[in-house]
Amino acid sequence: MTTSWKHPLLFVLGAVGCVLLYLFLLNFPPTSLRGPTAGLFPVIVLATTTSWLTSRALRSDGLPWSTLGLGAGQRKTARFAHGLMAGAILAGLWMVMVTVATGASWRPNPTFDVSALVLASLFHFFNNVGEELVYRGYLFVRLTACWGAPATVVATSGAFALLHLQAGIPWLSVLAAVLTAGLVFGAIFARWRSLPLTLGFHVATNVAQDAFGLRPGAASLLQATYSAGAADKDIFILAGIALLNVLLATGLLFWPRRQPGVTDRR
Repeated sequence: MTTSWKHPLLFVLGAVGCVLLYLFLLNFPPTSLRGPTAGLFPVIVLATTTSWLTSRALRSDGLPWSTLGLGAGQRKTARFAHGLMAGAILAGLWMVMVTVATGASWRPNPTFDVSALVLASLFHFFNNVGEELVYRGYLFVRLTACWGAPATVVATSGAFALLHLQAGIPWLSVLAAVLTAGLVFGAIFARWRSLPLTLGFHVATNVAQDAFGLRPGAASLLQATYSAGAADKDIFILAGIALLNVLLATGLLFWPRRQPGVTDRR
């Protein structure tokens, strides 16, 4: 093993430790999802430990925080807000696909609880901070330097999907939705190198799924009524979401970017 791989390998080992601690806390009854804070403590620990790990890794390689779009003057708040808007739009498109495929009708959820939505939003924010630092942070930058952006996006998205698979999510949903969403997150970071932008996008897709009723529960503003036979169309919905995500990720990765100050001459 060469010295150049020492720090990335140590980062991976550290990230595994952070995730194991998070999973332990998430399955510990007082701090679990069914606990009084709906799993908020474990995700705060995950965000804190991965932030510390990333700081150490960047410092070890002599890389500034600006490498991840977190430097002074990089419009972090604005980038995060842009990511939130774009992620909400994508989740809205998923909702349209579900509606068209199943003939669903949407109405206000009578069991909606604003505190449940607030807790779910905080959970997603801190959880996604940890995920983005691990999958689209320091390690992504190091792998891109060796493999290039497309291969790194695929590799990190595969690892991202595997973590969700072990959490008990059905493999078909992981393959069609989680993996392809990871491709979009990776493509966003590869194109703009802005962790706040990617984080905002990731958080919005998760919060919107809860709020729009795509993941029904007390945090859902809306509730769907499905027509008969809607369950038989799940495979078509997943296929449509996967296709949309893959097309979006491919466009972000390969669509040429106009260089600043360059104009077309005819």
